[in-house]
Amino acid sequence: MNKKSSQSQSQGQSQNQPQEEQSIGQIKDQSQNKNTNEDTATPETSVKDKDNTSGQSQSQSQSQSQNKSQDTPANQSADSNSTDTPPSRAPSFDELQTGKGQYRPVAKAVGHWLDNINMDALNYLNEQAENIFYRKGVTFTVYSDAKNIERMIPFDIIPRIIAASEWQQIEAGCKQRITALNAFLHDIYHDQAIMKADIVPASYVYASGCYEPWMMGIELDKPIYSHISGIDLIRDESGKFCVLEDNLRTPSGVSYMLESRNISETLLADIFADTPIMGISDYPNRLKACLASSTSKYDPQVVILTPGRFNSAYYEHAFLAHEMNVPLVHGYDLVVEDSKVYMQGIRGKVQVDVIYRRIDDPYIDPLAFRSDSILGVSGLMSAYRAGNVVIVNAPGTGVADDKSLYPFVPDMIKFYLNEEPILPNIETYQCRKPDDLKYVLDNLDKLVVKETQGSGGYGMLIGPTSTKEEIEEYRLRLLENPAGFIAQPTISLSTNPTAVSDGIAPRHIDLRPFILSHGDGTVDIVPGGLTRVAMVEGSLVVNSSQGGGIKDTWVIDDSDLDSQQADKCAPLSSVSVNSTGNALGHANYYNRVQPLETGYESLDDAPMILLLSTASHLIWLGRYSERLYYYDDVMKQLIKGDLKKSQIKHLISHLGFAVDGEASLTTMKAQMMSDLEQNIIPNIVQSIEDNVQEAKGVIGKDTAELYNLIKRLSSAGTYRAATLQLHACNAAMKQENPTVTCFWQLGRHFEQLERAVLLGEDSTEVSFEFRHWINELPENTRWRELIRLTNQMIRSKKFSDFALISKEFNLILRQGV
Repeated sequence: MNKKSSQSQSQGQSQNQPQEEQSIGQIKDQSQNKNTNEDTATPETSVKDKDNTSGQSQSQSQSQSQNKSQDTPANQSADSNSTDTPPSRAPSFDELQTGKGQYRPVAKAVGHWLDNINMDALNYLNEQAENIFYRKGVTFTVYSDAKNIERMIPFDIIPRIIAASEWQQIEAGCKQRITALNAFLHDIYHDQAIMKADIVPASYVYASGCYEPWMMGIELDKPIYSHISGIDLIRDESGKFCVLEDNLRTPSGVSYMLESRNISETLLADIFADTPIMGISDYPNRLKACLASSTSKYDPQVVILTPGRFNSAYYEHAFLAHEMNVPLVHGYDLVVEDSKVYMQGIRGKVQVDVIYRRIDDPYIDPLAFRSDSILGVSGLMSAYRAGNVVIVNAPGTGVADDKSLYPFVPDMIKFYLNEEPILPNIETYQCRKPDDLKYVLDNLDKLVVKETQGSGGYGMLIGPTSTKEEIEEYRLRLLENPAGFIAQPTISLSTNPTAVSDGIAPRHIDLRPFILSHGDGTVDIVPGGLTRVAMVEGSLVVNSSQGGGIKDTWVIDDSDLDSQQADKCAPLSSVSVNSTGNALGHANYYNRVQPLETGYESLDDAPMILLLSTASHLIWLGRYSERLYYYDDVMKQLIKGDLKKSQIKHLISHLGFAVDGEASLTTMKAQMMSDLEQNIIPNIVQSIEDNVQEAKGVIGKDTAELYNLIKRLSSAGTYRAATLQLHACNAAMKQENPTVTCFWQLGRHFEQLERAVLLGEDSTEVSFEFRHWINELPENTRWRELIRLTNQMIRSKKFSDFALISKEFNLILRQGV
């Protein structure tokens, strides 16, 4: 499939168990589930991007280099074969400075800081930010890359500033828009009044690939369809905010917003403390309240449904689950019985009331939509229709952010709310209309053309920076399917100073505020949003998948701005971090949160929810950790020459090495070392990484960061250092929730027990250790059968009894897969 067309489904449910590896490829394909609103956006010049991860924001204007020292022509094409030189355009709106080069009142503190900081210090801060992102594992996946490589999202330390007085208009406009869009969604699946009034053509609605007939006539407990939305805004040459596109399916990027703010609070602690910046840190609490408001049930059980760790937004899925203290589930963790949804935990089934799904419509229920989906839950839509579970956002919401319906949103606002739009649309040409198509074909070199179902920056033409050949190829696509495209004029997006390799230069930006629509009809927006920036000069795309980066967005209270405030802000040192920043990093050191079961009067009484599948990953994490220790010890003995030929042959015959057992001692040692260094240990390290990723919903952030360092060390080929790092990881795992620690310890001792049995060593001590952790398993469950089997093995010391334990173990865990 052409990279410009939609990416394939994304799924990731790797068990990381040797016997299941052959299914990983299939899982990975669906796990990348191009969540049309999930993490692959590109704010180019036209309509909306459905990839939540970074909606396509109209980063179309050219990148006029408004460096402090000089200006360069805007909209320059990087290709000498480009078409006629585009007409000159108005200069971009500068977010920090006026046309006279003076800092805007609300931006004086940041402006004075920039005037006094040297580039070495600025670059150091950006390097620190990059290290923080790397340590935390803040990554995204590039689907266009043949290997689906995980990459760090570029971050720029210079914030984007918005005055609170300006934010009021943004907030009002976003609330108005999402209210109308939710009304539209309810209407098209019920009375269809706007279609009968011929304001929105019925053919446009029915032709949308996101229209779901399944949703017709479903009466929701709370008639909200898009609870979590992202509206992509750009600022034109005059400084006016305009809507580039709407993202109502599964918009992402909020984790980047929150992590960017954490970096500002840490690395810019001095200036941050002296500036009246409106807070956003309570977004997870607001989100959880929004999800709970979607049902009338008191204290509902909320879960986040992820397509898996191969999805580009998986970091965000795990991040939000951890911050909201709710379970992160895969489709195989859920089961539908009697039109109710349950998740399969170690203590039994727990009913689910609200599913915040991060999977596209076609994959959520193979019985209702795509029958080949391995991401969703069979029968989920039957439970949804019965009113026994709420799906957030509702299936079918994608109609409202279809690019072909974007031009009608102002009419929706007037029809449903009887109000004039507060935030205007970008002028849009609908190629399905003959007159619009003719204009677009005649002006392809001046317009931005997008697929109505496109996202992530793919399938788009940016006329002013395209070659003649690219334009002619796109012309053929347009003529073949005019209804599949819209076009917009190239707008010179606003710019913000950005630290680049040769200094500070302006780069084009957009903004995605995150809107929460509660069940009672109220709308909540945190003051800020995700600012995406086109890091490359001349780039028209701000999507992370296209090389775009992010900035922190500061909404500053300007109601009583102290004009002298900026003068008090000294430049930050290039080598120090304020103690406040350090304190922030340890604020939750002793406050480990885990997903808890709802319905208990006191949180202290509520048991932790540990899914059977997650328990399996914890066990395998323990097993691979022990395996790494053991094989590292074997390498040390080989290097020191401590192993005799008979011992090496014993290891080869019982543990399996790619070694010729009939060769000389020297040859066997060399072959064994090669197998360990090139195959066995790298595979073990990768398996540790895989299981850590799958267990992110229940292990602490600090523990996850320690494991991330193992990946970093092993990537550099320093496996010995990676093994030493594992000691720190093990110490952290012992401090986790007792239930988490129990299953991890079970894996460690099961590995030791299996190895002792296979090698014919004395297994008495490790058997008693194993039994200790077996006794810690939940009572009154099938787990207790393992106690009897373990006692039987300790008495007999037979391999057959060990095999019975192994079989029972796997049977219990597979109930959740």
